[in-house]
Amino acid sequence: MRGIIAPALVHERDLTIFNPDMELALMFALMEYDKRRHDQFREASYEFFSKILWPLTLIQAGPANYIGIDRMKLFFDLQFKITDFISSKSGILSELNQEINKPQARIEHLTRWIDEIKAPFKKDLMIKGIIGPEILHGLVPLIKLATDKSITSGKLEPIISTDNLIEITNRYNQALKNIEETISKWHSLQQKVKQKIEKWRLSYSNTSSTKEQEQIESKFKELNEKIQKNIWACRSEIEYLFHWAIPGQTLNLVVPYTEIWISMYLAKIILPNKAKKFLLLPPSIFSEEIKSKRWVPVDTFHTSFYSILKEKIESTLEIQPQLTQKIETICNAQNLFLKDEANKLIARGIDQIQERQLIDGKYIKALQSEWQNITQRLKK
Repeated sequence: MRGIIAPALVHERDLTIFNPDMELALMFALMEYDKRRHDQFREASYEFFSKILWPLTLIQAGPANYIGIDRMKLFFDLQFKITDFISSKSGILSELNQEINKPQARIEHLTRWIDEIKAPFKKDLMIKGIIGPEILHGLVPLIKLATDKSITSGKLEPIISTDNLIEITNRYNQALKNIEETISKWHSLQQKVKQKIEKWRLSYSNTSSTKEQEQIESKFKELNEKIQKNIWACRSEIEYLFHWAIPGQTLNLVVPYTEIWISMYLAKIILPNKAKKFLLLPPSIFSEEIKSKRWVPVDTFHTSFYSILKEKIESTLEIQPQLTQKIETICNAQNLFLKDEANKLIARGIDQIQERQLIDGKYIKALQSEWQNITQRLKK
């Protein structure tokens, strides 16, 4: 398998990776916590509990930055509205080259130009597959710990080709370039308007009253503010798009792209009404500080990283039947409840948890009993 694999669980204190025994035991404990904290899931029965690898690629976008691409092209995309320039049919561009001598006509033109600028100049930007900034930045600590060590898990097959990766990257870079060009056009219009007003000012004393001069100056100020507002909007959009990338130096990246597999755990449960539900455990960081507050002391790298990734993938599985069927096939083949090696791993892991007192002792027996009951039921 090409690429490097990021861990599913690391320790908060020194960002060390847990051994397979403790990882499985802690992730099962967290899955039990996730299942039991929802009233409607407490009586549900497990169908599978599997470790899966989600494929993503970090690819260079610009000289120093990298964007993350979901190689499933199903879970994430960039949807955004970017500021555009005025229509080529707009009267502003042609009228700026006309001679407008009467003060009242100048005021009328400025009023019309202001109304044209007031219209929303927005166009849609849609790039499927780009991973959002909360997820991408949340994954950084995990990617730093990624290794090429092979592990037993269900690999989600990527559907994005190398050509797709290049196309997505080019669309991202082109969006940045287009916004820069739009800023240049707004600046050019701003300068033309300013030059026009300067020319009009030279004729104030001969052709216009003080009141008309004040009106023209007031309209010019309003028009300039409208143009400047669009320039600021464009600059904010560039900053927003930059936020969707990470500096290569953050991960010591120098190659054009890197393939990464993100380790996660997925369970399928069957509710009493026979409905099915998928529960995902994204990569987590283990913190001993909160062990007394809930079943298992696990927190996340980023305030919204865990919940966004969990919600995105769980909700996608609810509405993508073809994808769901493929993932179910993979997970059923890698069902940890039916793996003899997994039984040995979790037994050792629970012993280590108990020795280190990482989970309240009263829950240890419950975890052992639950695992044994599930494996016996599924092997019948």
